[in-house]
Parts: sequence; structure tokens; C-alpha cells
Amino acid sequence: MRNFLSTLLTVALLATLVAACDSFVEDVDLPIDSIDDDQLTTEGQVPFLIAGVETRFATTHDRLAAYSDGLSDQFIFDQRVPNATFPSFREIDEGDITFANNSVDGVYNDLGEVRFFADNLLERIAQIEFSDAELKRQAEFTGHFFGGVARYFYATYIALTPRDGGGVINAGPFIPAPQMYDLALEKLNAALGVGTEAQRRAVNTLIARIHLYKGEFDAARTAALNGLQEGDAPFQSRHSVESVNEYWIAAGPGRTQWVCDFRYKALVDADPAEAVRVPLTAITGNDSPPTTFYRQGKYNDRDTPLDFLTWQEGALIVAEVDLRGGDAAGALGRVNQVRASHGLPALAALDMDTLAFEREKEFFASGMRLADQRRFDRWHLGPNTWQFLPITQSERNQNENL
Repeated sequence: MRNFLSTLLTVALLATLVAACDSFVEDVDLPIDSIDDDQLTTEGQVPFLIAGVETRFATTHDRLAAYSDGLSDQFIFDQRVPNATFPSFREIDEGDITFANNSVDGVYNDLGEVRFFADNLLERIAQIEFSDAELKRQAEFTGHFFGGVARYFYATYIALTPRDGGGVINAGPFIPAPQMYDLALEKLNAALGVGTEAQRRAVNTLIARIHLYKGEFDAARTAALNGLQEGDAPFQSRHSVESVNEYWIAAGPGRTQWVCDFRYKALVDADPAEAVRVPLTAITGNDSPPTTFYRQGKYNDRDTPLDFLTWQEGALIVAEVDLRGGDAAGALGRVNQVRASHGLPALAALDMDTLAFEREKEFFASGMRLADQRRFDRWHLGPNTWQFLPITQSERNQNENL
């Protein structure tokens, strides 16, 4: 599916090359595997464009999540682990990330494509006279929703300096995280206007997360209550043998480079029932005597989907806001609702430390830990280390605004 997206990117280039060749090559059949760019702006090509946005979201979500877990205190990089060889992963683990880090550059480019594909979809469908109203609605939702997701990703995971989260759009000036979150909310609110009931619940859960990250707690609670509810399926990124889940290939049986911090083994030893939320798999180190490491056990197949939005997150957002507002009993009820969904016993009491710990376990290996470390002021590396993934050298070289 990565190749599928590459086709979309090269369409305009292929069309240009064909036109150029016409000036000095005659009597040659036109290629049958290319399409003029303007031919994409038709109703018949809209499903292709929608699939392109969704696929690039998947190949971006898993990599941002895995790399941010590597930067957080959740995963570690240790060359005593067999196949742990990437210097770019070591940089991420240590928070000493160079602008030329090729792993970060790859996911940064994917993120730019998500944003471009989503925005470009909206531009194209505005030029199309649709006969299928439902297809038009799906396209509008896709463009607005994933355009919002891309802007959320920039604000949450990318930065200009180690502490200045945010990103750039179309080689423009740097947009700080608070403003980028606002741009995301504009897109997501537009998606609410064209979404189905189920889609609106998913959108509201992401809106709630953004308000929580911005410290807008009342707005976060309201959105979460309108978000995914118990019984709703999670909104996930989907993966395949062609577009493998990054956790499988970077922190799993496909190839183990990241392993879990040793405290997760201690956590499960102390409370074995938590293995349902924090599944671990032992892996023997290549040192002597060998060290036993533990990698995540959530994504054991290359096509395992990755949760992006869940009803449990909404419940924990409401719990956090209620706890901050003094309603410890109400907050405890929400946390225990989440625990019960995993077959875990109820807690007897709740404070902010316990709430943060519940979030850490609930969102294990899902790319959520990094933002929580920043929010709860629990950074584990030195004062000058990166707390985001940097805008890479390729962007800095091309963007005169940086």
C-alpha cells in the first residue's frame, strides 16, 4: 500500500514527462499505467483519492506513535538487543536528535503527504459536479477529518526546537503548537458537519484530546461526553503485508530494535492481571551472560491494526477533568469503568498520580505517553533534550521561513 500512495504522488510528474517527450519522440505509444493530473479531478477517481488519504494516515500514525514511544520513557534502545542497530533510533532514545535523522525525516515526509492529500482532496472535490451525494459526503469528511489529524500530529509530535512544538504548512512560517491545534480543531469541526453519527463520535474524541492537551478542561469534558461510548469500536489505522505496522517491524517480532523500559516487567510482576493492557514478550540479549529484555506484545503480526481513538480514552478524559474539579468519586467511577472493560478489579481511591498511571497502562505502546510526560511534567531526559521529533534538515533547507 506504500507503493499505492507513491503512484498518487508521481501522477503529475508522469504526466509532465509524457508531455515533454512529445516534443522530440514520435510514433511511441503512450504509457498505460499513468494518468494526467486533471483526470484525478473526476467523480470516478474520488474513491482512489480517499483511499490514498487513509493509507498515508496509516503509514504515518504507526511511525509517529512508535518513534514517540522511543523518545518517551516507555521504550529504550539497547544494542545488546539482537537487531538493534539503527543509529537514528539511538538518537531518538537519547533525545539528542540531529536534523538529518533519516528515520524522523521519513515520517516527517509522510506527515506532510497526509496533510497535502487531505487538503488537495477538498480542493479537487470542490471542482467536481457529483451525481453520488454519499460519495461527496465521504470525500468531504475524509478531507476535513484527516486534514485535522495531520495538524494534530504536527502540534503533538513535531517541533522547531526541543521545546517548541508545532509545524509548517506549504513551506510557510512555523506555526506553534497552540495555533496548530486551533487549525486542527477548525478542520475537525468541519468534519462534524459532514460526518455520520459514528464518525462524529470519533471526531469528538479527538477534539476532546486536543482540548485536554491545550489545558481547556471544560471543553475537553464536553467533547468527550459526545465522543465514543462504551461498546463503540475503536478508530484504528489499518495495516497489511505491504504496509506493515511499525511496531511489528521496529519493536516487535518483525525486528526488535525498541524494547520496553524494565519497569514494565516489574509492573506486570507486581500485578499480573495488567498483562492484558501491558503485554510483554521476552527476548534474550546478545551480551554475556545474556540479559533478558522485554518487547511489547500488542502487535505480533505485521497487519495488526493500531488504535487511534477509543471510548476508554474519552472516559479517562472525563475522569481527569472531574478529578481536577474535585469530583473524585465521579472520576473513580469512570476509571473503574475502563478497568472493567479489561476484566480488571476496581480501584478503591483515585488521585492524579493514579490517574496518570492508569493512562500510562491504558495507552501502552500507542504513541500517547510522550504528550502525557510533557503535560504531567515528568520528563526523563536532560534539560536540553528533544521532547518532540524535530523538523528535519530537508524542510529547513527548502523553507526560507525557517
